Amino acid sequence: MELTFEQGDFEGARMVRTRVFMEEQGFRNEFDDTDRDERTVHVTLRVDGELAGCARIFPDDRPGASGRWIFGRLAVLPDKRGNGLGAALLAESERLARQAGAAEMRLHAQCRAEPFYERSGYRSYGPVEMDEHVEHVWMRKAL
Repeated sequence: MELTFEQGDFEGARMVRTRVFMEEQGFRNEFDDTDRDERTVHVTLRVDGELAGCARIFPDDRPGASGRWIFGRLAVLPDKRGNGLGAALLAESERLARQAGAAEMRLHAQCRAEPFYERSGYRSYGPVEMDEHVEHVWMRKAL
């Protein structure tokens, strides 16, 4: 099984996110202005050349957030799940963020995904919130 990662593949990310978040999970809108921001890095994962998953990372430009990057929109296609693909995509995204100068990653995770991120070193902080119909929690990790 050969894993390859592509940076800047917005169309590949759109295909994955539409299928996972919108079609499978019922979200109404899975795209925002950050997707087109020139600082945003879209990362797609291919398994043996076939699109399998996506994520996005971008610098946090809020006051006092120097060195902080935001990670999110991680999704693996239903027929590609397993074999640690989500963890591989997360690790590659973190590597790219570190390479760009990130000292900390933050994310807004679906609560059901919290154990997955905890295994990768993320810790919860702040309140649980509802986003559309799914509970989310803020998490962070020093790089």
